[in-house]
Amino acid sequence: MELESIRPAFPVGQVVEGLVAAAMLKCDRSLIAVEGQVPADKPIGYSGPLTLIPAAELRVEHEVAARVAPKPETEPLNETAVAEAEPEEVAPVAPEPTSPSSTVLGTQSFAAASRELVSIMTLPSGQAQPQERLFAGDALVGILPHLQPSELTNLTRTVARLDVVSARLRSFLVTHSDTEISCRMLKDAHNIADVDLLKLIPLANEQQLRLIARRRLLGIVICDAIVDTGKTSPILDLLRNPESQLSDRSLVNLMTIVAGSNDLETAFCNRADLPQAIGLQMFWQVNRNLRRYLLSRFLTESSALGRVMEVGMAAGAIPPFRGQASAGDIEMLVSQVENGDEQAATTLARCCRIAPETAKKIVRDPGGEPLAVVFKSVAQSRLVMAESLKRWLASSKCAIKGDNRLVELHAQFDALSFNKARMLLAYWDWSSREAGPFTSLPA
Repeated sequence: MELESIRPAFPVGQVVEGLVAAAMLKCDRSLIAVEGQVPADKPIGYSGPLTLIPAAELRVEHEVAARVAPKPETEPLNETAVAEAEPEEVAPVAPEPTSPSSTVLGTQSFAAASRELVSIMTLPSGQAQPQERLFAGDALVGILPHLQPSELTNLTRTVARLDVVSARLRSFLVTHSDTEISCRMLKDAHNIADVDLLKLIPLANEQQLRLIARRRLLGIVICDAIVDTGKTSPILDLLRNPESQLSDRSLVNLMTIVAGSNDLETAFCNRADLPQAIGLQMFWQVNRNLRRYLLSRFLTESSALGRVMEVGMAAGAIPPFRGQASAGDIEMLVSQVENGDEQAATTLARCCRIAPETAKKIVRDPGGEPLAVVFKSVAQSRLVMAESLKRWLASSKCAIKGDNRLVELHAQFDALSFNKARMLLAYWDWSSREAGPFTSLPA
């Protein structure tokens, strides 16, 4: 096509149309006719001079030419003409936005693939082998990050109830940042690895910790990790869980953690695995009802108890309690306790041959039960005990506090036997001396 054949299409000043024509004719785009026309008297094929301007002056040259046709192979640009033209910046072209339909399509594809893999994992035993279910679960791990939250939640409800699940898939869901997903697994999933629970516990919130504490067959490591958090609600669930296993270290730490909370102390004292040594040591910090429960649970009376006392005292393993204190010592002790005298602990330690620390705890206890234990261990009569209780409760300086304590303490005294009282006193003294069963217990 010759330039003259399209001359009428290029009136003066229509720059863009001229640019389009130049690109279609594959002519030199460095020069474009924008003023005047080919003289009418010139024959077809005229190649004489035309009124031209440099292409560099056209702001749209690069963009329009690139869109109309591929860039032709042309001769080098007229460097002189381009140099004379004043360069102008070309505005950057913003990238085209990604079509939303492609993202939605991808999400739908991932969701469909995940549902298909889960359906394979839930096939009856005759239609899929365990290896195939595990393989489907491992494949599912790569798809889960691409799922929408609702799809992932629905998938978790199904996976949590399956017995044969890929360990990697289960770990991904248990430690997921979405609390709803993690809690669903902790509540319904079986055989969660301890390593996954240990990874979750330091970062878990109270709801997650409580679900962990309620799980079946909790090992010592997991229980210790929950106790170390110091959070009371999960610890309460842990103590009420009969299938949880507590180490000696945790049991000792729990004595401090549960102090002051009636629910925690009750759950702790009711543990079937509570050691006798710790149970009798808990006597000092629990209320009256729990004190009676602990004594009835751990103190027994038989001929074997007397033999243990004799052998233990002879070997030096049990403090050599005196069987009978003098009347003068007893009167001094009663008077000192009545007046709140600090020397009462010294007198008691000398009468019973117990550690001074043990004696101090006994005379300072506001409940009065430890003094009833002491009087039984030194073989005092019910009459002496009753008279002493009257004097102590009537004195404002005595450490024993509370109304109507006379009947309760006297009943406590009657419920104890001589050997039971000495057995209890031995545990208290071991604790103060860090001897006996308290020697190897961690602090």
